[in-house]
Amino acid sequence: MYEFSLNGKVAMVTGAASGLGTEYAETLAEQGCFVALVDYNLDKARQEAERIAEKTGKHVRAYSCDVGSEPEVKAMVAEAAEDFGRIDILVNNAGILLYGPKEEGKDAFMDYSVESWERVMRTNLTGPWLVTREVVKQSMQFLGRGRVVNVASVGGIRSTAAGCPSYHASKAGVIMLTASQAAELAPYGILVNAISPGSVRNGTMYSRSASASREETWKTNGCPLQRSGKYGEVSALLVMLVSDENTYINGQNIVVDGGWTIQM
Repeated sequence: MYEFSLNGKVAMVTGAASGLGTEYAETLAEQGCFVALVDYNLDKARQEAERIAEKTGKHVRAYSCDVGSEPEVKAMVAEAAEDFGRIDILVNNAGILLYGPKEEGKDAFMDYSVESWERVMRTNLTGPWLVTREVVKQSMQFLGRGRVVNVASVGGIRSTAAGCPSYHASKAGVIMLTASQAAELAPYGILVNAISPGSVRNGTMYSRSASASREETWKTNGCPLQRSGKYGEVSALLVMLVSDENTYINGQNIVVDGGWTIQM
């Protein structure tokens, strides 16, 4: 019998003060985890940590961190590992999406700035690499076990002409980073996988894209289920991947998109 119990585990979730990150943090606490809730916005992180702790009765603590900054990541992981004693689970969810200019006379691709490109890459790709490195160095390697989930996106598999080349490139990079980490960390008893959400109602794509946020879009764009994702439909997979019941899924990118990416 599979229980997928996470009682007593310590989980760290980045980008957890809003959207799917908050859902992941709340779900893990509901499943029995103590949670280090990490976000760039400390005030919002504290607010969500307090709410989740009150709802679940679990110890949830907020931490401020720019995941693309090596000094901040090192200090944040050290503080969380000291506060909780260890880190069993890491969910690299922090990410941003920056579109190219939309004003008259500007082209979203031709005029996309180096600053926007580097900012997205720093958060979306350097971040998961840095945070995983420090969590493994400071905790998981000594435990001889661990579960890491990197949050990628269908945007790393299929492209659009929406004017966000850095987002597509960074999320494709997360998928290959996951494969690399899985191969390198397996000897430490650490399994690493990626989840690629499609348009989920509390996710980034849904909130930032006018097209993705219209339910009519999903009835006409080839999605077999003809709808966007609902709250909890990504977290169900997350719970399975980070549980002790998962002993052999490693280095995979699992798409949660209602079947949208299977269509020609």
